[in-house]
Amino acid sequence: MLILGLGGLGYKDSSAAIVRDGRVVAAVAEERLTRVKYQGGFPARAIAECLRIAGADATAVDHVAVANNPWLALRSKVLDWYGESFFESPEFQAFHIFHDEIHATLRYLKAVEDLRTGRDGRFHTVPHHLAHLASSFLVSPFDRAAVLDMDGRGEVSTSAQGEGHGTAIDVFRVDHMPNSLGLLYAAVSDFLGFTGQDDEFRVMSISSQGEPLYRDKFHEVVRLLPDGAFHLDPAYFLYREGLAALSGRFTQVFGERRMPGEPVLQRHRDIAASLQSTIEEAVLHAARHLQQRTGQDALCFAGGVALNWVVNGRLAAEGPFKHLHVNPAAGDEGTAIGAALHVYSQVTGARPEPLGSVALGPAYTDAEIEETLRCARLPYTRVPDAAAAAAERLARGEIVGWFEGRAEFGPRGLGHRAILAHPAHPETKSRLLRDVKPREDHHPFGLSIVEERAGDVFEGGRPSPYMLVWDRVREAHRGALRSTISSAGICRSQGVSAQHEPAFHALLAAFGRASGGLPALINTSLNLPGRPPAVHPREALEVYAVTGLDALVMGPFVLSKR
Repeated sequence: MLILGLGGLGYKDSSAAIVRDGRVVAAVAEERLTRVKYQGGFPARAIAECLRIAGADATAVDHVAVANNPWLALRSKVLDWYGESFFESPEFQAFHIFHDEIHATLRYLKAVEDLRTGRDGRFHTVPHHLAHLASSFLVSPFDRAAVLDMDGRGEVSTSAQGEGHGTAIDVFRVDHMPNSLGLLYAAVSDFLGFTGQDDEFRVMSISSQGEPLYRDKFHEVVRLLPDGAFHLDPAYFLYREGLAALSGRFTQVFGERRMPGEPVLQRHRDIAASLQSTIEEAVLHAARHLQQRTGQDALCFAGGVALNWVVNGRLAAEGPFKHLHVNPAAGDEGTAIGAALHVYSQVTGARPEPLGSVALGPAYTDAEIEETLRCARLPYTRVPDAAAAAAERLARGEIVGWFEGRAEFGPRGLGHRAILAHPAHPETKSRLLRDVKPREDHHPFGLSIVEERAGDVFEGGRPSPYMLVWDRVREAHRGALRSTISSAGICRSQGVSAQHEPAFHALLAAFGRASGGLPALINTSLNLPGRPPAVHPREALEVYAVTGLDALVMGPFVLSKR
C-alpha cells in the first residue's frame, strides 16, 4: 500500500512524504528543491521527488492524506477581511474574493482538488494537530504514550493533548487561537528585533545570557489553568490573518521594543530569559497534567515548540515522564509524515515501523557527483576511505563539509549534509563564526557523538538521536567539548547509531582514533546563511566556494583548499 502525505501550510513549510506498507520511504520539504527557505504553496516538486525516490508514479498511489482542512485557512482569511456576516452577504459571490492576495491559496486548493478527483474514499484530510501528534507517536518506539502538540497555528488549532495506544490516538483537548505559545514566542521575538521566521532560535540563544526578571509580568500574559492548559491575556495582542502582534499594553509593561540592528542590551536578554522560562513552565504544566491523566511513562512531543531544544532538555530533566520522544521534524513540514501514517494505521489497523534515520530525501550516485565536479572544473581526488580522509583533516583542525547518502528531512543536519569541526581545537569556534557560519558567539553549535559513548560524556545519559534535547556535560569532558557547551555546562547533542547512520558513525569513530580523543564532532547544517541545507552536490559546492570551509568530502571525492 502506497500513501502520499502532504504537509505544511498554504503559506509555509510545504512538504510531501511517501509511506509504503507502514514504512516511511521518502520525505522532502518543498524548500529543499526550490531553494526558498520555508517555501509554502502546493508541494508539487516535493511530491514528484518523493514518487521518484519510491520508484512509483501518481497512478500507484492508493491513498492521499492532507495534513490540513485546506478550506479553513481561506475561511479564516475571509473572516479577517469581512467579518462573520460575509458568508451571508452579496459580496460572497463577488469578484474581489479572487484578489491577488489569495491566489496562492486558491492554486493550492485547486491542486488538492485535482488529487481528490477519482479517489472517492481514498482522499483524506487529517486535522493539523492530529497530524502533529501522529508524526511523533506513530514513529516512536512506544506502543502506548501520552501525546502533546505545542504549536504556533495550524488551521485554527494551536495545541493538543491526548493519549496514543497501538494505532489510535485519543485527543481529549484541543486549544485554538488566540491561545498559542508559538505565536507568543514569534511576537516577542519581533519585539526584541529578531524578525525572520527562524529568529525565535536567536531569542532562545540570548535567553541563556539573561535572568528571568520579567517572569512575574509574563505570568500576567500567560496564565496556567488547572487542567494543564493555558490562557493568553488578549489585552497584550492584536491578531490579523492568523498572526499575532503585540499591543501597546505590552510596551507599557515591558518597555520600548528593540529595532533590528540595535545593540542587544541586558534588558533584552532578561526579557528573552523570562519568555523562555514562561514557555518551559507552560509545557511542563501540560506534561504533568498529561501524566496524571494517562498514567503513562512516555511522552511523544511535536509541534513547532518541540523544536525548542532548551524546552525539551528541561522537559526531559524535570518532567514527569521516564521517556521522551521528540519528532525530528516536529515543525509543520513533519505533518506530511504524520498524515500519511495516521491514514495507514486507520486503513490497515497496523502500527507503522518506528522511524530510525531521517535520511529520507534525494541521494546521488558517485557518477552524478563526479559529473557535477567535472562541470564545476574544480580539482578533486578520489579516496578509498572517505571517513578516514575526513577524520584526518578534522583532527588537524580543518573545517570540513560532509555530503553523504540521502538528504535529511527536518531542520537538522544529522550526518548527511553537515559542516563538521574539532570540538577541542583552539581556533575552531572562532573560525566557524567568522568564516563559515556567522552568528552570535553565545549561540552554541550542536555536537554529534557515537551513541555508545554518550553515557560517559553526559550526566543524564538520555537518548538524543535527533539533536533536539540538551544534557549536562560531565566535568571531565568540558574542556574537550568547550566549543559546544553553554555557560551552564549544557550541550545539544546527537547520539549517532551505527545501525541507522553507519557512514557517519564510522566517521566519528575514525575521528576519535585520529585525534586520540572523543569520537565527537561539532555538527551544523551544510548551508549558506538564509538558505535551506544543501541537497544536490552543486549546492554543497556553493557552500564550499563561498565560505571558509577547508575541505569538502562528497561520497568518495575530496576537495581541498589547502
